[in-house]
Amino acid sequence: MKKILLTISVIVNLFYLINVLAGSGIRLSNLMNVILGVIFVVSILGSIISLLRSKQNSSYHLYLSLTVLTLSLASFGWFAFINYFSLIMGV
Repeated sequence: MKKILLTISVIVNLFYLINVLAGSGIRLSNLMNVILGVIFVVSILGSIISLLRSKQNSSYHLYLSLTVLTLSLASFGWFAFINYFSLIMGV
């Protein structure tokens, strides 16, 4: 993944976490849930691929990949928890 895609992933993950933690709406529509879930999984896979390639080539951005990986895991974990919790509660 190039630097620009990793940066976009950081922005999307930060926007989601700030939006959820600020309390401006946790539950989203079904289409938005699918889109965000796919974005988080693609971000996780892309950052893992970028981390693996950084071992072979030093031109890849190690710290940016680690940032994307941790933010994507946090976003996906919160996303899965909220959706599971709302499914159980019937909201």
